Amino acid sequence: MITRFSVAMTSEVAQQLTDHLRRGDGQEDCAFVLWRPSTGTSRTTALLTGVVLPREGERIVHGTVDFTSAYFLRAAALAAEHGCGLGFIHAHPVGRGWQRLNTIDHEAEASFAAQTQVITSRPLVGLTFAGADAGFGARIWQQQASRRYAPTEAESVRVVGGRLAVTFNNRLLSAPPATNRQLRTVSAWGQTTQDDLARLHVGVVGCGSVGMLVVEALARTGVQCLSLLDFDTVEEVNLDRLLHTTLRDVRLHRAKARLAARSARRAATATSFRASPYELSVVEPDGFAAAADCDVIFSCVDRPWPRAVLNLLAYAHLIPVVDGGIAVDARGGRLRGAEWRAHIAAPGRACMECLGQYDPAHVQAERDGSLDDPAYITGLPADHPLRRKENVFVFSASAAAAQLNQFVTMTTAPGGIADTGAHLYHLTTATLDHREDGCEKGCPYDGMLRALGDDAPVTVTGQHPAAEQARTARARAVRRWPLRARRAIDDLLHRFR
Repeated sequence: MITRFSVAMTSEVAQQLTDHLRRGDGQEDCAFVLWRPSTGTSRTTALLTGVVLPREGERIVHGTVDFTSAYFLRAAALAAEHGCGLGFIHAHPVGRGWQRLNTIDHEAEASFAAQTQVITSRPLVGLTFAGADAGFGARIWQQQASRRYAPTEAESVRVVGGRLAVTFNNRLLSAPPATNRQLRTVSAWGQTTQDDLARLHVGVVGCGSVGMLVVEALARTGVQCLSLLDFDTVEEVNLDRLLHTTLRDVRLHRAKARLAARSARRAATATSFRASPYELSVVEPDGFAAAADCDVIFSCVDRPWPRAVLNLLAYAHLIPVVDGGIAVDARGGRLRGAEWRAHIAAPGRACMECLGQYDPAHVQAERDGSLDDPAYITGLPADHPLRRKENVFVFSASAAAAQLNQFVTMTTAPGGIADTGAHLYHLTTATLDHREDGCEKGCPYDGMLRALGDDAPVTVTGQHPAAEQARTARARAVRRWPLRARRAIDDLLHRFR
């Protein structure tokens, strides 16, 4: 039984629906859609993959709208043929925002929920289109008893592309109360935009030097729900770049994800705030599922395998991924230059593979364990990107700011512009390069894999020995300390920080 539910679609699908449902004569209209599931840890998302528009005579418009059984059976057969679920959308021409079912609409959708389940083996997804502002409402019809189906309302409907636009169900995700804690932030873009930003479920994958800064900024901006993924442990080598980290965290073998969650709770300006730490890699099945619960993800990783996994989440699961990276040229022990980049992987934009953020050959090398083999790494050329680890806190701050600027642009569309392309900043020349085109021809991510969700014909997750070893090492280190002593130290640290 699905208890938490949402819907996602590309901007192209949303535009196709808008063009069909927003009639010049102001009357209602309808259409069937095809959908596939995306399953997270606690939330299932219906990904709309296509629209089945009515043919001549398949629906009757008379103020309200009715459809024929022939239209339903044609759409249901098409869904079954492609292994999809079936959805039905109708318009409320003068509605705004989240639209719920009235009594007539409820009875209409309930009348074919059972047939949909039988024909497609998946529940009926119902949607409502608000003609005044192109908002969407949604629900999924699930069997409660023999021959009785009831709707479970969605939390949100997101439209993904150049811009991320989300319609929220105020009954399940209410807008946060305005407070003076965010006065200067709200004055920049208004309370309506702040309400939408605050309700986004944001994931941060990688809580290192860049990720920790991103977490801090999101918490202070007022985002209410963060999922923080990192399997690694705080080490002494992190102290020059990892915000809020001290020697005590090193001595206590603190997990980076838990340090990030603790820091976020202290920085949060939202009155209702939740930071969930996951001591996992996104390449592990449980880490992947946690990431699939998010509306948008920050990629703050430096390995090819997690980037490939996040690339799939961006296109197959319609979760925009804000990615970035840093490259420092320090040949001969001297700083010769540095670059940092930021971009968003999402339908209609260039994916991380096409941008050269990772090499597919290196993904397999990491899956085989080669990248954690010192002998393999030593054998690589000295300037190979997998060997280079130089970084400076200032560069991490610049990279984090670049990613956060991409996020703000995508969600607020300043001046009506949401997509400014991929950015690459050169320190030595103080210049910024732009790339505004999409994926290379034949790229599978923004092609055949788009919106396939759980049905994507690739397996990207697997066992991650390095993550397992890190968790085991932390557990052994913690067991050396008596429980009472550990609690006393933690209490003392919290008191003085």
